[in-house]
Amino acid sequence: MDEKQKRDVQYWLESSEDDWKVANHLFEKSDYSYSLFFGHLTIEKILKGI
Repeated sequence: MDEKQKRDVQYWLESSEDDWKVANHLFEKSDYSYSLFFGHLTIEKILKGI
């Protein structure tokens, strides 16, 4: 894996962590539909990183 690929993987995984925090925050505020949306984004970005 070259350096660009490593940076890309790191970007997607770090971005997914941020989205997961937002999903949890929204869930705590009972905003379930947007929490689900950010949960979906989290999974999508993890898969892109893989």
